[in-house]
Amino acid sequence: MRRPILPTIALALVLAAPAGADDIKTAIDRFNLWNKCQPLMLVVEDLPNDAAKIGLTREAIIAAVRSRLRAARLYSDQSRAYLYVNINVVGRAYNLSVEYNKLVKDLASGEIQSATTWDRSVTGTHGGNDSGILSLVSQYMDRFIDEYLRVNTDACRSSN
Repeated sequence: MRRPILPTIALALVLAAPAGADDIKTAIDRFNLWNKCQPLMLVVEDLPNDAAKIGLTREAIIAAVRSRLRAARLYSDQSRAYLYVNINVVGRAYNLSVEYNKLVKDLASGEIQSATTWDRSVTGTHGGNDSGILSLVSQYMDRFIDEYLRVNTDACRSSN
């Protein structure tokens, strides 16, 4: 009696747990955040007029971000990689965007350019003051630094 082998193989593949799921996540994290623990520059966009109405200043944002990067030994004013922070305030609404940009090589063209490889953003209402937005900036920085250091752990240890 012949048993059909193809349905048996197909069933085995469907029922098998995805091997290497952690490896895939690790590879994606390394692509997004690996940079040999190199420090990064900070780019903070100018703020719209509505930001001043709630007391939000570019200087306050720079101070909040730069101090966290310095504490983690990740700040440099001369780096090819950079953290980009953009906050828009319109009326009672805001949008906060934090992006990590590093050099990436396109295998098809061989070109090397800066590209965003990690980003987080949020949109909400501010309640008439800057404290909630600055708190979110700090939270997003803590999250970025935690993820960056986790991925770059070995390189960070050897560079300190």
